[in-house]
Amino acid sequence: MTYRDLDIRLIRALQADARRSNRQLAEELGVAASTVGHRLRDLEDSGVIGGYRPLIDYRALGLGLVAITRIKARGEALPNVIKSLIEHPHLTHVYEITGEFDVMVIGRFADESQMNREIKSMLGLPGIEGTNTSVVLDAPKEQLDVELPIA
Repeated sequence: MTYRDLDIRLIRALQADARRSNRQLAEELGVAASTVGHRLRDLEDSGVIGGYRPLIDYRALGLGLVAITRIKARGEALPNVIKSLIEHPHLTHVYEITGEFDVMVIGRFADESQMNREIKSMLGLPGIEGTNTSVVLDAPKEQLDVELPIA
C-alpha cells in the first residue's frame, strides 16, 4: 500500500469518526499507531487536514431555514462585497461564481423574519446591485465530505 492510499484510507476513517485514537485508527487500517501519528502530522502540516470539528445539527438549534442568495455586484466593488459577506455571521458559504450573478451565499436562519432582515442588510452593502434568493424546501443530501478514491 502506498502512502497516498494509506492517507486516503486514514482520511475516510476520520470522516466517519474523527474522535478515535491513533491506536484505534491503526487497528482499523492494519498499520502501527506511530505510522498513523506520522501520517496525520504530515497531512496536518501540508494543510490537507485543517482541523477537527463536530457535526452540528443546526435545525436542532433552531436554525432550520436555509436560503441561497445570488448577488450581483459592481466589478470594482466585488472584493469589498466578498470581504463583508465573509464576516456575516449567518452565512455558511460564500462563493464567487460565473454567470448572471457574481456571488452565491448560503445562510442559516431561525425564521423568515430573520432571513428577511439579513438579506436586506446585504442589499445595503455598497456595490451590490441586486439579489435573488431561494429558500431550501428540503435537503435530501447535505454533505461536506467527498468520497476519495483509492488508486
